[in-house]
Amino acid sequence: MTQHTARTRWGLLATAAMLVAPAAQAQTAPSTASLTLYGVADACLALHNGNAGSNFQVNGGGCSFGSRFGLRGSEDLGDGYKAYFQLESGFGIDTGVLAQNGRLFGRKAIVGLSGKFGAIEAGRAYAPAFDLLTAIDPMRLGIGSVIATLWSGSPGTAGGRTDNTISYQSPTYAGFNARVLFAPGEQVAPLPSRGGDTKGLGVTYRSEKLLAGMTYAKVGNAADTGDDRATTIAARYDFGTFSLAASGQFGGWEGTRSAAAPASASSIWSRRFNSYMVGGTVNLGADTVSGSYKRYDDRTVSNFDADIWSVVYRHTLSKRTTLYGGLTRLKNRHASNYGASDGGGAYTGVALNGASRVIDLGITHFF
Repeated sequence: MTQHTARTRWGLLATAAMLVAPAAQAQTAPSTASLTLYGVADACLALHNGNAGSNFQVNGGGCSFGSRFGLRGSEDLGDGYKAYFQLESGFGIDTGVLAQNGRLFGRKAIVGLSGKFGAIEAGRAYAPAFDLLTAIDPMRLGIGSVIATLWSGSPGTAGGRTDNTISYQSPTYAGFNARVLFAPGEQVAPLPSRGGDTKGLGVTYRSEKLLAGMTYAKVGNAADTGDDRATTIAARYDFGTFSLAASGQFGGWEGTRSAAAPASASSIWSRRFNSYMVGGTVNLGADTVSGSYKRYDDRTVSNFDADIWSVVYRHTLSKRTTLYGGLTRLKNRHASNYGASDGGGAYTGVALNGASRVIDLGITHFF
């Protein structure tokens, strides 16, 4: 090899090293931003039997989990501060139609800033009671969900989400965490200026085995001068191979709200109510069995009560895919006509003082 050839090769190697070094440095440098696409695809065969007969359908909105896709991301601002966002859309996998009344990001749409002070966020968010029940309910707010007999703390009688939300979440101290929420109703005259305003407060305690919390919600009635209020308490204890959970809610509607009538299949609320749930989950390796009993106690003279029993079996195929089957039975009392529910909502066709039963068989895939 000549001296000229050697110099040429060494020059090429030096040039390549100069080009590769910055690229390698960029690959090893810590990332300051992240973006994640995620979702759940849940579909099931649902058979409902009520006094009006049987109803068989493919529930693409999800019986165990609501089908969804979302984006979440964050940016490290330094000194412990972080900016973040989350956009989540619900859909029916059987039709491809958007859920939440056709909203693009109807499940959640928030942007926030977190740091040592806690976190502040704004957008369409979950109410504190809904967050607590999501973590407590053995049914995971799906088949025979506890949400069927508990008010979620958001406006109206369906869903647990609040528009126009501004919320603050504290740092965690000795396992305790608090969240405060305010969402203006944004009404204009002649409607009440504060009608529809939502205020929420939640305090939770979390340890290795125990999760417990209490929330309070107050929603200004959009058409009336009164408020809707509810206090929710819930707890779950993990014993290892099994866990036990319980919840209770005490509240009611104010003013002259008429939507509390039991004829509405999507609502189970009356002027004054107490609602209770006890349940648990047993872990059997790749299999889990969950069960719960729920009692809705109408405290008015109408006494529109209901009892709900639910059981769900899940078999895990992988970290992302699960098969499940569930059974829910609802028995109405004293001329009420509520319908049993799953992740797709409550079923109709139930006679006064009648019974409602649902069998669900489905698959859940996380991505």
